[in-house]
Amino acid sequence: MNSTPLHQFVQYFTGANAAAAERATARLALVLADPEAYQIEFAEELAERGMAGALPAQELRDVALLDALLAEDLAWESDEQDTPAELVEALNDILAQQGRGVALAPGAMAGRRGAGPEQLDAVQDALEALGLALVLFTLDSDVFPLGMVADAQAEAVRQQAAALGFGVTVY
Repeated sequence: MNSTPLHQFVQYFTGANAAAAERATARLALVLADPEAYQIEFAEELAERGMAGALPAQELRDVALLDALLAEDLAWESDEQDTPAELVEALNDILAQQGRGVALAPGAMAGRRGAGPEQLDAVQDALEALGLALVLFTLDSDVFPLGMVADAQAEAVRQQAAALGFGVTVY
């Protein structure tokens, strides 16, 4: 079993999904060790995001973190058109991938109005009731890339993200 700080950081997002943790750790180790090699290996994914040419190191790390988790169905890119029901479904898919054994009730956000940042407050309230914290991944985009971690681990996630050079906001 891998016990590096990077692997420990990734496990906050992957939960009990050990295989996903290994794959995401390997991918992120590449971006941290050799950003140019990462850009070559994942050029097609970066191009799909409209990112071509050399990227600043911080932006590349942040995109790599998000894309590593998206590839494992452990993150989701929310936009302003998402309904509360769609958001709950997406978050429950992530919870299932993490193997947490909990889920948001189908009506967890029923009656909530607002989109974008206002909806993120409602998401955090719903997750907090399950002992979870919402994570917003840094990405200059018109979407809100989301993940979640155990609320008890929120501060450790913040600290390890900063130490490893990833930009995240943990609510």
